[in-house]
Amino acid sequence: MPERGAGADVAITRRDDLVRDQLAHLPYGSRATAAPPVRVGATGTGESLLVLAWTADELARERAAGAAMLAALGVAPGMRVANALPGALATPGSLLLGDVVEELGALDVPLGHVDGDAAARAAWELFDRVQADVLVVDAPSAPRLFAAAPAAPRPWWRGVVWLAVAPATPAPVPVPDFGGWQRTWVAVPEVTSFFAHSCAEGAFHAGAHVAAEVVDGEAVVATPGAGRVRRYATGLRARLRPSCACGAGGVALEVG
Repeated sequence: MPERGAGADVAITRRDDLVRDQLAHLPYGSRATAAPPVRVGATGTGESLLVLAWTADELARERAAGAAMLAALGVAPGMRVANALPGALATPGSLLLGDVVEELGALDVPLGHVDGDAAARAAWELFDRVQADVLVVDAPSAPRLFAAAPAAPRPWWRGVVWLAVAPATPAPVPVPDFGGWQRTWVAVPEVTSFFAHSCAEGAFHAGAHVAAEVVDGEAVVATPGAGRVRRYATGLRARLRPSCACGAGGVALEVG
């Protein structure tokens, strides 16, 4: 049986629907707002290319949502947050991670895209020089980055945040010479860069700016009162968890 949430009377949108609508209403689709976009990007290629356009108000909401999510993960003002994301992007077309780190009052440390061994070595030199508290990394960057990690104690290194773009949710993997916490942050680029994050109990907690539901075993993002996509099918297989032992409020999901 479906587990439904707020807005269940609104039709569910899928990525293919957005692509077809955009091709019929170039360049941004019929859901484009009256306000002009201030940042654009794209996901997919060829016939599946989807242009993502964000207004100033939408980016402000994303910054606030990202700051709240990083805070929930334990990032506090004054901490040093390094990232090895390509272009330092949270998701294509949305935010630089630095926008969110700045909103939170922490220090942004972009390590650069790890596209070779030299880049990986340079990333570790900067990481160790500034003694970053938290590292944000995506799965494609991780093997080369961690293979190049110099063996050294890093008592100041507290956490690793894995960026997963729905419907993928890569599980954290062992990180050399690291004994801190690992969490996964899930982005849904078509709706929000900050859909949910994992906790120590293995659940995924949806951000307060979205309403999450499960329909026929699939996580759906509802954005009541804001956004161009009201209910979006993420592709994530999930079920609702009535509560979570970590104590966090809001909707908790078991993903996978």
